Amino acid sequence: MENTLLTNLFIVDDHQLVVDGLRALLNNENKYAIVGCSNQPKDVLPMLDELKVDILLTDINMPEMSGVELTRNVKKKHPSIKVLALSMFGERQVIKEMIDAGISGYILKNTGKHELLEALDKLAKGQTFFSEEVTKELMKSFKNFDEVPHLTNREVEIIRLIECENSNKKIADMLFISERTVETHRKNIFRKTGTQSLVGLLKYAYEHKII
Repeated sequence: MENTLLTNLFIVDDHQLVVDGLRALLNNENKYAIVGCSNQPKDVLPMLDELKVDILLTDINMPEMSGVELTRNVKKKHPSIKVLALSMFGERQVIKEMIDAGISGYILKNTGKHELLEALDKLAKGQTFFSEEVTKELMKSFKNFDEVPHLTNREVEIIRLIECENSNKKIADMLFISERTVETHRKNIFRKTGTQSLVGLLKYAYEHKII
């Protein structure tokens, strides 16, 4: 009988070796089922029409159709599917394009099994995940927050700490304020920027030339 608790995965990469490697890594994970794979991104959408897919793992640099275009098309036709980007590179412009296309996570191909599973677990719960290397690359561009007039200096500090995936309690301890105060700041930040998630906040920062 089918296990309804399984999270169904679909893998897209033009290199069969990468597909085989991911299958081998996830083969014995009882929370996940690989329901499809493809080396041809142009063939993916019709295949998704026939399958129940929860998370799509996709390469970015592929011939004929890039991961950016594929993600954009998948999110347009199947908005419930979460997309996890896999890449050899963590360049800011590429990350921005993938975020704009609608990804929920971004990890590098040199990652280990632990981080891959952590990313999949986060996405399966409706959360986002960006690897440490990707986050560091984005953080290099965080500057001139004071040029955004409606964000206070304290809110800027908290945005940086949120972006690094610190919990409310950890932020409170680091800034010597109460956890309740952090929660209030978070609500104000998301309200002022008109965002509701880390991905939305990053998109806001890009659009306003903060990063």
